[in-house]
Amino acid sequence: MKLFERYCPPPLAMPRGSLICKKGFSHDWLYYLNSGMVKVYSNNYHGYERIVAYLNKNSIFGLDCLNPGSTSIVTIECITDVWVMPFKRETLHAMMAESLDFSYALVAYYCKVMRQLCFDAENQSISDTATRLANFLYLCVSHRDEAQPRVDLTQQDVASAVNCSRTSVSRLYGKWKEQGIIRIEGKGICILDPAALQRQCRF
Repeated sequence: MKLFERYCPPPLAMPRGSLICKKGFSHDWLYYLNSGMVKVYSNNYHGYERIVAYLNKNSIFGLDCLNPGSTSIVTIECITDVWVMPFKRETLHAMMAESLDFSYALVAYYCKVMRQLCFDAENQSISDTATRLANFLYLCVSHRDEAQPRVDLTQQDVASAVNCSRTSVSRLYGKWKEQGIIRIEGKGICILDPAALQRQCRF
């Protein structure tokens, strides 16, 4: 974090709904996410939205610009108000040259990202809907310290993330609500029993 603060311009505020980059267009910036959440997704010609990832604080995104002239293969949208630090390829090189620890942490971070993408590919092709949904929700909250963490995503967003219908999400939410695993709060949910949710998962 301190390296980004030294090398990057001050954090830039972007309101909910802003597009940070758009599929099919080229851009020259990478971004460090200071706060908030962004959605990484792709659309087909029929308008179907496929979620690739949800990114939270301390994430880096915009890697397409590491290949000069390449267009983005995803769209990145703010789903909350966010603060980001934009930076260039040259900035990343300078930070890596200054700090071996940063270079190692960056490699470890993207190993984690690749592992998650591989897990998602397997999960989407093999697991049933209930398992995919439980896996997704648990991964959303497993890194948090709260006893009852929230998932502030609409049912449609969750359905797009786990490749199922919104009706399927609604049905499973209703079942897990009756079992005391979750509580529906507005557009999102609160996980009342993370351990019970984990028992629904398959990793």
